[in-house]
Amino acid sequence: MFHRRSSHSLWIRASLYLFLLATTLSLSCSKSVVDEEINAAAKNYRPPSTARPPVNPQINDYDIKLLDGGNVRMPNLVGNGKVVLVNLWATWCGPCQREIPHLIALQNKFKDNGIEVVGLTVEELDQENLVRAFAKQFSINYKVGFSPEDVFMLLNQANGGDRRGRIPQSFVFDKNGKLVDSVVGLRPDFRAWAEGAVSYALKNS
Repeated sequence: MFHRRSSHSLWIRASLYLFLLATTLSLSCSKSVVDEEINAAAKNYRPPSTARPPVNPQINDYDIKLLDGGNVRMPNLVGNGKVVLVNLWATWCGPCQREIPHLIALQNKFKDNGIEVVGLTVEELDQENLVRAFAKQFSINYKVGFSPEDVFMLLNQANGGDRRGRIPQSFVFDKNGKLVDSVVGLRPDFRAWAEGAVSYALKNS
């Protein structure tokens, strides 16, 4: 009886050890694959021929309300040792909706590599319930907030000053909060551009 119990106990311990080893190797391999993809994306990415101008520092004076509660300011959203893609969008914007699956995939893929996605809707604060329901419907997994009009205008200015103030607009900031690249409207190659820009920013800041 004692021998049978001892053997059973050893079998359980061996099985547990093998499970933990397999899990560790799987996580290591996954991280290694993502690291390789970051290197490849950064290598294939072509930064703007002319460096993007810095965002007007006045943007740091505005509170940004987060959907999950609380207010933050721009210095708390970008920089601080992480690469951030800020996406300006709205629930009623068709091209914005087409970008969302790519932003979700980006957040999933790179969340453990110091890269983060932030979506700032241009809608009014009284649309919070609508935005919340929309975020749930689309299974948005990244941080969502409300862009004050002045924040939108200052970002739009840094993005070439589009007179029509179109959305979506996306901005990639490096680990020091420097604007690396930006785009107005939906690019056909948005996913490739986004992965390349954030990877480049990660490797070069």
